[in-house]
Amino acid sequence: MFQDERIDAECGKIYSRGILLSVLLTLIYALSRTATLFMKDEFHGFFTYTEAVILILGVGILLFGAIRFHGNCDERMLFEKHTFYRNAGKVFVIVALGAYILTIPFTTQEMLGGQPHNHLLLLLESVGFLYLVYSFKTKGININYGFIAEDGWKYYSRVFMNIGALCLGLFPPFVLSASWALVLHESPALALAILLAYIESAIWLSAEYFFVSFIEKASYDTAEGERFALGTRISMLVCLTVEFIFCVLYCVYAYFVTGDISSVPSIGEWGTVIEVVSRLNLQLERLLALLTGLTVCHIISQIKKGALLDKVCRIEVWILSLMLVESTLTPIWYRVLSEEALRHLAVSVNTWMGYLSLVVSWTMWFLFLRALVKDLGVSRMVWAIFLSDVAVHIAHIFLVSQNMLCAATYAVRIVQLAELVLLTVVLWRYRGFEGVETES
Repeated sequence: MFQDERIDAECGKIYSRGILLSVLLTLIYALSRTATLFMKDEFHGFFTYTEAVILILGVGILLFGAIRFHGNCDERMLFEKHTFYRNAGKVFVIVALGAYILTIPFTTQEMLGGQPHNHLLLLLESVGFLYLVYSFKTKGININYGFIAEDGWKYYSRVFMNIGALCLGLFPPFVLSASWALVLHESPALALAILLAYIESAIWLSAEYFFVSFIEKASYDTAEGERFALGTRISMLVCLTVEFIFCVLYCVYAYFVTGDISSVPSIGEWGTVIEVVSRLNLQLERLLALLTGLTVCHIISQIKKGALLDKVCRIEVWILSLMLVESTLTPIWYRVLSEEALRHLAVSVNTWMGYLSLVVSWTMWFLFLRALVKDLGVSRMVWAIFLSDVAVHIAHIFLVSQNMLCAATYAVRIVQLAELVLLTVVLWRYRGFEGVETES
């Protein structure tokens, strides 16, 4: 098994910061939910069981580590410190996830403030995923660094063993939670929902880990050369595929919500379809943010450190993380607003926020394309991406002013998809790393 003291030290730092990040996100989430319930006179408690476990355990680990390893440490103490945080990070994840699963039968919608049971877990999982990938790749470390050098089946057998351990580890707490729901609450429906949640969680986490492992192995085996590593290029292609599906579903959603559907038969069924499509769009948007972050982090690991492209990619990962936090907290904040306030928000504030988002998007596109041309020597044809994006948004503003909302949505989504196709083709075919200085 491959082992390196530098990697052990970096992993210790990454896990300790990850625990701190989880504590801060949980505290922000809990305070937002609690403040909303206070304002609506629906307060039932400051923290849910899961939030309390994460905060108590996380703060306890950080305080113990700060006291235990306070001051200057010799080599032996540093080794113990890094080992402590690596092990503590794994225990933290297991206990937090276990607390969430086991307390499902005892956590009411009133305690959650009307949010889904897994709302906080999705936030921690999404931001945590981006944080871990970013931290590992910027330090030149593979997540499966212990066996990444294994050949073929040996590598994937280790991956499947880890997936099996994950599925087996999740099974007992979910079964116990379902049993409590059945015995204590006499609720077969809740017990079945918990078991279905186990299947969904096992499939999603296994697929997520396998995909990351596959991308890492493909990149590791093809890292040396004059092109982006194969894993990075595959990740780009998967991002493009998800973007295409998202584009189609978003256009379908826009067709129904902006058109006159009052004459459509079985309006109740169409309402259900719209709700399902809207929910799928939210899930795909989250998935796309994670895949984009994964791809950008792999790009960071293969380019010159400190260059413009490196800085732009790092900023993009932070923006993606903030987007995930905002999309999670917004539904909580909106619950406290009146209908009149929501209408004002939709008409006034959201419009200006849309313009701000557009400025940020254009700035990032400009800097990213400038970096591609400057740092990698990519063809100047990529500037067509920026120009087309500006043009289509100007057209969008005009079409909206003419109440052509559906056409405006189609135009933006189709052009943005074309832009990503062009960018993917350029990066997929890029050759020139032999002349670019990189750092491991």
